[in-house]
Amino acid sequence: MQQAMSTVEGKKQEKRRALLDAAYELFLERGTSKTSVEDITSRAKVGKGTFYLYFADKGSVTQALLARVSYQLLDNACAAAEQHAAELTSFPDQMIFVIDHIIEALRADTLMLRFLERSFVWPGLDQIEASGEAEPLMRKVLQTVMCSPEMAGRTEREIYQRITALGSMCISVCYTSVLEGKPDNIDNMKPILYDIIRRAL
Repeated sequence: MQQAMSTVEGKKQEKRRALLDAAYELFLERGTSKTSVEDITSRAKVGKGTFYLYFADKGSVTQALLARVSYQLLDNACAAAEQHAAELTSFPDQMIFVIDHIIEALRADTLMLRFLERSFVWPGLDQIEASGEAEPLMRKVLQTVMCSPEMAGRTEREIYQRITALGSMCISVCYTSVLEGKPDNIDNMKPILYDIIRRAL
């Protein structure tokens, strides 16, 4: 019985993943506005009714993908920071390393950057808002932040707000600098961004 339920749940997750993968491919190829639900289900090889079992509309798929892409970027950046932990002796150094890693990943994949636009989604925001519980990756990030001397005396909520604001600012600057060269190219903007981060922390 348990195994049967596990198999059913696994198939559900496969279908949801197939829909997300198909939507992401199409959004990168055509853009979100030029992709229909029918395009997504056709690419995923599922019926239109199946789509609505998992998502209310195209907007909810977009939000799920923004969350997935953001999570992967942050997870990869945190893993890289852990590999360089010996060199990153202060919290501002760690924060700047993580943001720089994300910016470089987006510079290397401008289609992903165009998809994200300025909408980086921090993992588990809804959970923190609703219950005070953090998603595992965000819990690890918050733990690192809260242990830093720069954040002493601040509540978890204040820290989350500060990190979110700084991260959102960096993603926005990355978008305009990499794709439009405004107000300058990203290499010239990085020192300014990182100086702002150090001052804000």
